Parts: sequence; C-alpha cells; structure tokens
Amino acid sequence: MKKFSLAVLAALSTTAFASEEANNPLSFSATVGYTTGGDTLGTLIYEDDSDNSVKAGTGVILGGGLNYALNEDFDIRLNAAVHMDSADAENGDLTFSRFTWEAIPYYKVSEQVKLGLGAGLDTSVELDNDFGNDIEFDSAGKFIVSGMYTFEDWNASLELRYSMVEYEVSKIGSYSVNDELASANKVDADHFGILLHWNF
Repeated sequence: MKKFSLAVLAALSTTAFASEEANNPLSFSATVGYTTGGDTLGTLIYEDDSDNSVKAGTGVILGGGLNYALNEDFDIRLNAAVHMDSADAENGDLTFSRFTWEAIPYYKVSEQVKLGLGAGLDTSVELDNDFGNDIEFDSAGKFIVSGMYTFEDWNASLELRYSMVEYEVSKIGSYSVNDELASANKVDADHFGILLHWNF
C-alpha cells in the first residue's frame, strides 16, 4: 500500500510540475533581423565608382524581447533592440543608429500564427559621420504592423513587419536646430523588416 501511495504521489507531483511549466505565461527571446526603407542620409563613393548608402529605415536589428500570454487568444511582446546601418571606408565610416523600444499586442489566429498592431519609441537616434558633422535626431514614436509565425519543431518565430516612423533633426555638430527648421526637414524612416526570434 505504501508503495502504491508513493507512486501516486510521484505521478501527481510530476503532472503538477508539467502543468505549471506548460502554463507559464512568460517567455523570453533573442532577436536578429534586417530592415529596408527610408530616406538616404548619406552616400560613400569609392575609387572604383561603386557606392554605399546609409538609409534611415535600413539596417540590422539586434535585441531581445519578453512575451506575456494574456489568455488563449491574446499576448503582448515587449522588445528592446539596437537598430543600425553603416557604410564603411578605409578613411572613415557613416553609421546611423538608434535604440528602439516596442510594445506589440498580438491576436493568435492559430497555434502558430499571430497578428499584431503595436507602438514603439526610437531613442538616441544619431548619424555618426567621420567626413563631416554628426547629426542628432529627436526621439520618435512609431507604429508597427506585425505578423508572426512560430515553428512547430524549433524554438523560434519568424516575424514580418512594417514600421512607420519619421525623425526630426535636433542638432548638427554642436549647433541645435530650431523647431521650424526641424519640422520642415523631417526624415522618412518607414521600413519593412524580417526578424528571427529565438524563444526560451
């Protein structure tokens, strides 16, 4: 009887642990991605007449995220990442970078597919220019349309997204730009992107 009771207790505790693990609403992810789009901020022309441009919406994304399941139909993802594009030469570089913070609620269409509409804030937006003055931009809000596919046999998700954002110049070199001039020279940074999230 004791052996039977111990076996039942062990089975129940294992089931409870598995259930608790399966129902954990919180998960994390590491993210890598690439985007394309936006106005051209600068172009390097090389000796062989080839060129390389830096664009306001183009670049590599590296970051991480936190996903919280609200219920069976909805969850919300919080992302933080660095987003940057660069053109390199032997005598200097052009680099456009910003830190991006995002909150995207998702509706689960199925176990593998979900659609989201969210918002974000780009901060520390800067064009680092070795050939002239650096340019700083104000922090800017953005609107995000996202579709996510989670693989069945792999702890990863593939995201396709479109982001709408524009930047206003706040400083050129050490000189601040007035609001009227900044508003008249906004930079379009709308972009398409593909991101891979490793979930854990």
